[in-house]
Amino acid sequence: MTASVRDEMWLGPLLPLDDPTFTLQITERAASAALRRAADEVPGVTTASCRLARADLSTGVHVSMTLTVGLDRPLPETAGLVRRSVVDTSGQTLGMAVTAVDIRVIDAHPTSL
Repeated sequence: MTASVRDEMWLGPLLPLDDPTFTLQITERAASAALRRAADEVPGVTTASCRLARADLSTGVHVSMTLTVGLDRPLPETAGLVRRSVVDTSGQTLGMAVTAVDIRVIDAHPTSL
């Protein structure tokens, strides 16, 4: 019983938000969910995974994503759109500074007509 209560209370890793006091934080789970949605808003993209880790000791966060993508545009262009969407959402919605967005494409599918 105690173990199940302890499991539910654990929020997981906390990541820093970009604030001057260095006191505001967000759970990796919450930030990851928001950034997955941002990537999925790019047409033809589905996020398979999203991992976040502190990039340094202050406020930087490193994002690693795996995606499946449509072949309606060149892959570098799609990756650029995903990076832009993730960085914009991170900064404007979450208030979190992203230092890098690594993208790995694990599957590509033809464009739907």
